[in-house]
Amino acid sequence: MITISIGVNGQKETVANLGRMSEKVKKAVKEEIGASALRIQASAKRRCPVRTGALRNSITVDLYGEMSAEIAPHMPYAMFVEFGTRKMRARPYMTPAAEEERPRLAKELEIIVKGGIE
Repeated sequence: MITISIGVNGQKETVANLGRMSEKVKKAVKEEIGASALRIQASAKRRCPVRTGALRNSITVDLYGEMSAEIAPHMPYAMFVEFGTRKMRARPYMTPAAEEERPRLAKELEIIVKGGIE
């Protein structure tokens, strides 16, 4: 499986402040993480090279807790397409999708968190 993590500046402080946030803010953070994950999934599917469609169709989203989501392809050859091999050039689709979303996610979380700490 391909693992790409998106870190956001201030993430540690945000996690530490979760206990001080209202339930409304926690819910908004969770919803934004979910929305961001779906945007990454859609972008990855648009960028994914298609031969049979199996790789593109295998890209799923799973949400974990309040601050985590996993967007991943589930085909055994996914990493070879993303990163290439000695004999095949890389055709990245997951990394560019995640990097494209990073600034938007950071901005949205900053707005939510700064406005909601009691």
